[in-house]
Amino acid sequence: MKTITKLVAVVAVSILAVSAFAQGFPRGGGQGGGMMRMGRGMGGAQPAAMILARKDVKADLALTDDQTRQLEDAQKASQDKMMSVFQELRAAGGPPDREAMQAAFQKLQKESDAEIAKILKPEQQTRLKEITIQLAGNQAITREDVQKALEMTADQKTKMKALQDKSREANQSVMEKMRNGEIQRDEIQAIMAKNGKVMNDELGKLLTEAQRKKLAEMGGKKFEQKDEEGN
Repeated sequence: MKTITKLVAVVAVSILAVSAFAQGFPRGGGQGGGMMRMGRGMGGAQPAAMILARKDVKADLALTDDQTRQLEDAQKASQDKMMSVFQELRAAGGPPDREAMQAAFQKLQKESDAEIAKILKPEQQTRLKEITIQLAGNQAITREDVQKALEMTADQKTKMKALQDKSREANQSVMEKMRNGEIQRDEIQAIMAKNGKVMNDELGKLLTEAQRKKLAEMGGKKFEQKDEEGN
């Protein structure tokens, strides 16, 4: 995905990304690399469409030319839907309601995932999930399917939610400082990456040794990252 508009659909499912789009951040040069780095800095399990934009992931999955074309068409359709919803939510004037946007984009993400599942072979879907877990690290436990597989307790989930809220507040503070001119846009990536690492480490502390081992097993064979930008 070459342009920033094509990355909108896959990044906007993150509430922080939603806030960023509402403020027009970032659009440097019309390229998607900045948004891809921003998505990584926020941490968490990235949407399938974002991961499939990476060349190294496409190579690992051995996607055919036809599959690549179908995925591009599906991503374009998802982008159009997202932009339509985004514009509708902004129509009332002022910043869009964050919770409404999050709910809308989560719905679109599920629809996007369903379309991707139709295109990939079963073994490719399995491998994509493994790669997603590896790229997310401990933050993969924010996914419900991972929580179920690890048999996380109610107490662990409660503590995880508290960490998510704390991390979200920290990142929102960073965005606010950027809007107020206290920090520059080119500083965001490093700050978000630092916050993401702290979040990842803290989430890891919630898991038992058995759960950490299980999570590693769920990641499958080691994914060799070769194309960091994914374009």
